[in-house]
Order: sequence, then C-alpha cells, then structure tokens
Amino acid sequence: MRFRHFLKQHRLLIALTLVALALRVWYLTTNPLWPQYSNADDGDYYQRALRFAVTGQYIDDAWLIRPPFHVWVFAAWLKLGLLLEQPPAFGVRLIQGFQVLLGTVMVPLCYALAARLFNRTAGVFFAGFWAIWFSFVELPATLFSEPSYLFLFTLHLLLLLRFDDTGRRRDLVLSGVVLGLAALTRSPALYALGFAVPWLLLRAWSAGETARSTWRDRTARAVRGTLGPFLILAVCTLAVVLPWTARNYLEYRQLILVDTLGPINLWLDLDEASVRNAKIDQLRALPQAERQAYATEQVKAILREDPLRPFRNVWPTFRHIWKAQYVEDYWVKRSFFTRPLREAAPLGLLGDVIWLSVTLAGVAGVLHPRTDRPFKVLLGLWLIYSCATVLVFHVEPRYLLSIWLLLGLYASWTFSLGSRWLRQLGSGSPWRRSLVYAALGGLLLLTITYRDYPVIVTRGIERERFMLSGNRAYARGDFAAAEQAYRRALEADPDFVDTEIALALALAAQGRQAQAIDVLTPQGSRRSVLVEGLLSRAVDDQDQARTLLRTIEAQTGEDTQWWVLAHVPVEPRDELVLGDDALDLGYIAGFAEAERSGARSYRWLSGRGTVVLPLQQPLAAGDVVQLELAGPIPLAGPAQLQINAGPLLTLWPDPDWRVYSFPVPPSLVGERELRLELQAPFHLPMADDPASSDARALSIMLHRAGVQRCHCLPSAAR
Repeated sequence: MRFRHFLKQHRLLIALTLVALALRVWYLTTNPLWPQYSNADDGDYYQRALRFAVTGQYIDDAWLIRPPFHVWVFAAWLKLGLLLEQPPAFGVRLIQGFQVLLGTVMVPLCYALAARLFNRTAGVFFAGFWAIWFSFVELPATLFSEPSYLFLFTLHLLLLLRFDDTGRRRDLVLSGVVLGLAALTRSPALYALGFAVPWLLLRAWSAGETARSTWRDRTARAVRGTLGPFLILAVCTLAVVLPWTARNYLEYRQLILVDTLGPINLWLDLDEASVRNAKIDQLRALPQAERQAYATEQVKAILREDPLRPFRNVWPTFRHIWKAQYVEDYWVKRSFFTRPLREAAPLGLLGDVIWLSVTLAGVAGVLHPRTDRPFKVLLGLWLIYSCATVLVFHVEPRYLLSIWLLLGLYASWTFSLGSRWLRQLGSGSPWRRSLVYAALGGLLLLTITYRDYPVIVTRGIERERFMLSGNRAYARGDFAAAEQAYRRALEADPDFVDTEIALALALAAQGRQAQAIDVLTPQGSRRSVLVEGLLSRAVDDQDQARTLLRTIEAQTGEDTQWWVLAHVPVEPRDELVLGDDALDLGYIAGFAEAERSGARSYRWLSGRGTVVLPLQQPLAAGDVVQLELAGPIPLAGPAQLQINAGPLLTLWPDPDWRVYSFPVPPSLVGERELRLELQAPFHLPMADDPASSDARALSIMLHRAGVQRCHCLPSAAR
C-alpha cells in the first residue's frame, strides 16, 4: 500500500525522471563527439583520466593545473572498462552512461530542492525544467566538469536548506563535504563559504528576534549563531580540498589551492583574441610551477596601465548572455561543429521558448517579496557572482548553466502560483513592484533586440527545408537533385559552412571534384578542411591533400575515420597503403594516426578496425587478399581477420613486416567491395611510461591491404 501510495503521489516526478533518462540516452545515440579526437578541454580531461587509470599517477599536462575530481571519476570508469578487457572507447561510453545517470538523478534532486524551498508544485516545475531543457539534456555526451559540478552544487544547496529547516548539524557536515568535492570539480565553488556568511547571519538574526531583545543582544546572538555553523561548513569543505592543496605544494612548491585557471584565463581574456595563441605558447615555455605567478604579474601590469580594462566589454558581453542559445547555434553560427543540432531541433527550439519563460519567471521570483528569506541571500550572491565572472572573462554556454539553474529554481515558484504572483506583487510596496516590472521589461528588451530573430528564423527555416530535401535525395543516390536542393539552401543562408560541405559531397558523388573544391570556404570549419583535403586527393593534388589532412584527425572532436567512411565518396582501388599523411581516409576506421618508418607508412590498429575498398572490378576466382603488417608489441592473443562478413581467420603477426595472403572464398566472387574487419588485443603505451601523453590503444601495424588479382589462363588454354 505504501509503495502504491508513493507511486500515486509522485507519478509526475516518476514520469519526468523517465523522460529525462530517455532524452539523454536518445541524444547519446545521435551525438558524434569523442574526446579522444579533441584538442579542447574534454580531450585534456580524457588523457589525464586515462593516464591515471592506467598508471595510478595523476600528472598535470603541459598546459594548466586543473581541478581533479571529475577527472578521477572519469578515470574510475575507464579503469573499469580496462578491467573488462575493453578498449578506452568502451570506458568513454561508461563515463557517458554515468553522466546520464547523474542527469536522471538530478530530476528528483531538483524536485526536492524546489519543494523544500517553496512547494511541491514548484518542485515538479523545477524537475521538469531540468528533465527537458536541451542544454541540460546534452550535458552527458561531453567529458566536461559540468555534469558532476551541477549535481554536487545542487546537492550542496539541498543539504544547506535541510539544515536551515531542521538545524541538524549532520546536514551541514554533509553539505561541507559535498562543497569540497564541488570545489575540486570547479574551484569557484569555494566562494560558497563566503556566500554562506551573510545567510547564516540573517538566519541567526531572525531566530534571535523577541519582544524584549535589543539590537546589541540580537547582534551577539547572530554572531554566536553564525560562528559555529560556519566553522563546521568550512572545516568539512577544507578537509576535502586541503589534501589536494598539499599535493600541489609538494609537487610545485607553490601555494595552489585547487587550480591555476583563474589568473591565467584572466590574463588571456584581458588581451585581444588574436594574440591568445602566442600568449599560450609563452606560458608553455615556462615550468608548470611558474605559470600562475607569471600570469598574475601580467594581470597586475595590465590593470596598473588600464584599471578599467576588465570592464571594457561589459555591456556587449552582458547582452550576449541573454541570447536565444539554440537559435544562435542552429541558425546564426557558421557550422554545427559536429553537434547533432538538426536531429535535436524540435527539442532545442522548444528549449529556447522554455528558457525565455524560465528566465523571465526566474527574475520575477528572485525579486518578488514573497520569496524573501535568508536563503535567498546565498542564492542571490551566487547569481551575481556567476554573471560577474562571465562579464570579466568570456561567455561560453556551459559557464552560464549555474545561472539558468538558479533562475529555474525561482521560476518554479512563479509558475507554481500562476497569476497569483501578480496579485501578490500588486499588494506589496510600489518600489518593489516597479523594480520587478522594470527588470522584466529590460530583460525582455535585451533578448528580443539582440538579433533580428524574425528574419533569422524565417531564413533558417528556408535553409533547413532545402537541407532536409537535399539530404533525402543524397541518401537515395539522386545526387543531381541533392545538388539543386543544397544550392537553394546556400542561397537562403550563404554563410552556413555545413551546406557548402553537403554541396561539395553531392558534386563529388557526380565526379565533379574540382567544382566541389571551389564551393568550400578555406578553413571554414574542421570538416570543411577535411573534405577539401579528400577532394584534393581525388584530383591528384597530393601535396595540398597532405597539408590539409596531416593533423586534422586529432582536431575534429569526433571519430573522423568513421565519419569519412560513412559520408564521403572515394575513388575505387584494389590496394590501399595506410598512413602516408592520412591519404587513406575514406577507406579505414578504427586506426591510430598515420605514422612513417623510413620509406614505409603505416597505422596502428586500435584493437578493432575496418578497411573498405570499393574495387575497380569485381572479385574473381583465384584473387587473393593480402595484408602487409607487423606485430612488434607482444599481445595477449592472435589477430583475427574477417573478409566481407565471412568466417574469422586467425593469424599470429611476426614482429617484422610480412605479407599475409588469404584466397578469396568462392562465395565472394562477383563482389564489388572488399571489407576487411580486423581485431587484435591492444596495448596502452601509457602503461610503459606514466608520464606519456600517448592515449592510443595499439595492437598491430598495418602498411598495406588489398587484392592481388589472379592472372590465371582460361581452362581451355591450360
């Protein structure tokens, strides 16, 4: 009966939890991002985590000292994958699955926070906002700190609120421990200790009010009532943080509380973006221990010369915060940058409507007198701090998530009251009412005037209509129709690089590679560089192809080999030489970066890989599949080969280069494509050198694969 009553009482919450889980799992299936191929923060986190999982040693790389907790969490899941004898890519899936679980658990957590602060209806609204808003839905797909941080931050607030309601010190102890973990995920969480002081003071001041109490008595009681809880919170937080601080001091002989991000990012952001890379190179030339001090001195020098420099771009940056983010990404930016925005468009565009409603309702809730209680001071300081840091530094959507989370919390109160919040506001003081109306009007004006949204949406719908038509034509092999649709899409939005890529691929599929190259904007996006390199190879401009393709695989943020194999038409051939400055892209997947030893180029197989050759002529009886490979790393077992989904063939690679031959089975005679599936036990170079930044999984080296044609005489001639 109790269980049935619980289901009936919380059926909306259970439904929202299941919706949150389904949306996040769905998004993972559409998301092509992989941190192994990223040169951004997620790639750095992945390499640190893998090294820690493999060697047990945490080593800061050649860039910054970063907060470590989320990296440790990633390392635990990578380690589990390795214990299951799976390659690191499997561990990445485990990390994403764990982050999906965090995102799902956040639904009841958000419900509990809003229900405790306001009411149960507000809890449902807040849980729903977390469950379906696109920016929260896409979080588990990337290996950033935000999924862990937002979970810890929300749990910290809930525990503080429980202490506020009950006075139980265990809630305060747990809140301090969670805050320490949040600070080891994103160091600004430590500011919560300072923000807690005015909240505790106001809380104790309110509790000390009696008919006979004097101002001096209430002040004394407030100080005494603040000191004990603050010490508990601070001691528990620092008990988690200070061991890491001690590690930093022992390692670098510098007092680095959590990380070196603050001074370095401030120095980089105070100058023009055009000199950012040069400044990064300048920092990397210094020992790790000296970088924070050097950046701090540079910041001081800039501020001595121009004290107002951090505030020069405050107004444009402030306006940039209040933009419709999905519309911005979908119809304003020049590329999707491998994010599946088209597949997620219904959810994302709905999300912008939800975001605008939540933002307005959240501001109304924060400023409304009926939400006044000491806890609002703590949350208000977090909002002010979050906005201020974005104004001084730079705006990235993920840096704003804590702002939207807190506004969503107060929006849930506004939504729970319906129109009653207006009536309650009208019965309050005129100045408070004027403040709310002015803030809402100004915010709405900021949002609707930031872009000419009617023109953007109209143009964007037209572009997407033709893009979808072109994609359908391309999928059914009608490349001429696809070309016409893509040209219409490009007319609707001439600046969209991804349309150029689609048009170039449609032209290439018709054998018009030179025209396809002319369509592409040089350096338009990472994918356009990739496609231009492949098209240059097709027109036999090998030098240009090598220049464009040499390093592109490590920068796209996705598995480039699989994307090219699935989307880019390539020239038929009977033999493929692997490596050779990535000129083999379009025929392979599952291999490490191209390498060369003397005159021989090759690639390492990353545990499991594929070679696909569209053949110049069909397979014939007597043809032989040949692989030239070597296995210099002792492996736990043999390599296996499967030809066009046939039976598994076993081979034990020699340490030295050798050609292995396999007769084409009679059942494959007449096939126009050769598909070779290779697998072998893998080895991690990091296991040999804990300081190595080589995050690859290596098994065997492959130099050449293809078909040796039979030149047999007809039976009558024999």
